[in-house]
Amino acid sequence: MIDTKKTQLWMIPFADLMTCLVILFLALYGFSYAMNIEMEKAVAIMQEELGVEEAEEKFRRAEAAGRMERELKKQIEEGTLKMEMTTSMIKLTFPAPILFDSGSAKLKPGARETLAPVAAGLKAMANQILVDGHTDAARIIGSKFASNRELSLMRAFSVIEFLASEGVPPERFGAFGYGEYRPAAPNDTEEGRALNRRIEITVLREEKTVEKNS
Repeated sequence: MIDTKKTQLWMIPFADLMTCLVILFLALYGFSYAMNIEMEKAVAIMQEELGVEEAEEKFRRAEAAGRMERELKKQIEEGTLKMEMTTSMIKLTFPAPILFDSGSAKLKPGARETLAPVAAGLKAMANQILVDGHTDAARIIGSKFASNRELSLMRAFSVIEFLASEGVPPERFGAFGYGEYRPAAPNDTEEGRALNRRIEITVLREEKTVEKNS
């Protein structure tokens, strides 16, 4: 007669092994996210040594991205800016109240101090830039704007106008106003609506041409 308890003993070390592997993969994921720029730089250096075309340009872009991250570290820690970085893009997300008063597309005086380091980082890069305006789903009342989409687009234009005044070439920009149609969170709570009121500046890591709104 086969002892089923003994035949299933292999499951104990197997479960331990699976647990260790999960922990390892989570650790590697966290490390790769934190070291994203350094890894890109290392790969670019290797490619340059091997004579790969455009390796120097890739290294320059990685250097610029790392510099921008360092310059914006204070804002990220203060919660006035969220930064997401992948191999294809760098996305900066600003809560709308940091930059604009409610129902307004005019930058607050303090918004210029917030955006100035961003402009400095963008000038060091040659990549295309998308500026997206987003709002919550609340109806506009007593405003000169006909819709949330119009308000979000004008806010995007205001951000571009400031960045261009700081020396970022205007031909690198694309502006989009999505209004309430690309929410980051449900609009049925105040916390969700606050997350939806935002400006996103996306720097494309690859050289691509974007069509600007007229």
